[in-house]
Amino acid sequence: MKPEDFEAPLDAFSEYAMAVENDDYPKTDFTQLQFRGPVDPAAMAEAHDDAIALVPIFSSHLVERRRGLLYRPRWVFDREVPNRLRVEDCRHVAGDPFDPMDFSTRHYELRIRQRMDLTREFPCNCSLLRVGDEEHILSLQFHHSCMDAHKGYLYLTRLLAGYHERIKGKAPDWADSQGMAALTRQGDMVKPVSAGRFIREQLADVFWRNRSGSVSNIASEEVRDYREVRGRYSLRAVIEDPAVLQGLFDRARAHHATVNDLFFAVTRRVLSRWNRDHGASDDRFRFMLITSIKGRTRQSEAAGAGVSGLNFVSTGQGGASLDTLMQFFRDVRRDQLARGIDIRFNQAMCRMVGAARLLPLRKRSRLLNPVVNSIPCTFSLSNLGVVWPRMENGRPTLDSEVLGAGDFVISDIHSSASAGRSVGLALAVRIHQRRMYLNFVADRFRFREPEARELVDRFVRELTAAHEPGSGQEGE
Repeated sequence: MKPEDFEAPLDAFSEYAMAVENDDYPKTDFTQLQFRGPVDPAAMAEAHDDAIALVPIFSSHLVERRRGLLYRPRWVFDREVPNRLRVEDCRHVAGDPFDPMDFSTRHYELRIRQRMDLTREFPCNCSLLRVGDEEHILSLQFHHSCMDAHKGYLYLTRLLAGYHERIKGKAPDWADSQGMAALTRQGDMVKPVSAGRFIREQLADVFWRNRSGSVSNIASEEVRDYREVRGRYSLRAVIEDPAVLQGLFDRARAHHATVNDLFFAVTRRVLSRWNRDHGASDDRFRFMLITSIKGRTRQSEAAGAGVSGLNFVSTGQGGASLDTLMQFFRDVRRDQLARGIDIRFNQAMCRMVGAARLLPLRKRSRLLNPVVNSIPCTFSLSNLGVVWPRMENGRPTLDSEVLGAGDFVISDIHSSASAGRSVGLALAVRIHQRRMYLNFVADRFRFREPEARELVDRFVRELTAAHEPGSGQEGE
């Protein structure tokens, strides 16, 4: 199918994701790759035109059509206006020395406070920003409902490979790299738990065990009205010491766990201390892990974000050791994945949204917004793992296969993935060539900037210490 012939329905789970936002709480996201070395903007623009055609949804708009009694929004390719690469010279505002976090905060400040109008704007836009003589940023700004790791890798790999071929005269060895898509499950699909059992579990979870009043929020000096205090802090840390990074993976592996389990264990200890230091409850925290369902269930490639989530509730574990907490999160995660809880959650939300399609999109989003935002979440985690992992014997390593293109190298990666207003703190993790990028998001209505920075600093100190076997064994 030619890109200009593309038309696909808005999948219901992406519509559920849209219901998390409103005009006062937008969810405009961005991620950026920093390039060091010479870049040819014209060649990059040509490579972009080829790459963007691989993901037609990125060049589409939402068009709502009524069929019978139902309003069904669809992604429709824009035949008249192409989705071009935007090239900007930002050297006058970049600062010297260049600080990618400071630049991003100022460059995106107004944009992330505005809701994307998907009936007029493309859901994904790419810019090449010149921030130094041989320093550029490739910036992807997108609506969370259309993006997932598969689409992102598909577009970025073709973009970089196409640029490399234009500059060097031949395609790079990694031109066909699938990124994390190479790690998706093959063979039989996961059979999720029955709809009836899932509904019973979720009703008990949300309306009995984990009501808004029973989940411990992250303490802060003042929680203000989100309608008056817009925007978010995009904070981050970079772990560059290879011994620390390897130590974190080794510690998780020693307990047959994942680094995600370790992240949650560290977070539980940090938040317990933080809340006690601020005289707040630390008894019950609710965490969420963003998961990919690609390769684990049948889903159209044209669908929006092929993601879902798993919930973890940690109760009365404030004094537990790091290893004990890691094993707890490991066991809960394994159980939920084996039962396909995240797949069933995706399917359940699709049915709920489908039942609301008697109303136009904006009206049903306003109806669902208070429902989805009433479910409290203390901390959410999105971990893409190693970006373009280099494989050895069929297994990913901490090294990356794509290090740059043409005559430039990828020197930095930063993301700011918005959360929901019921989420206290969000973390997105990327690893590239043995550097771990920790990207934190905290809402301005919930924290003052010094509070958010101190909370992030505590997390990074605890995580860095965790690479030593045996650390974190003391009670609290």
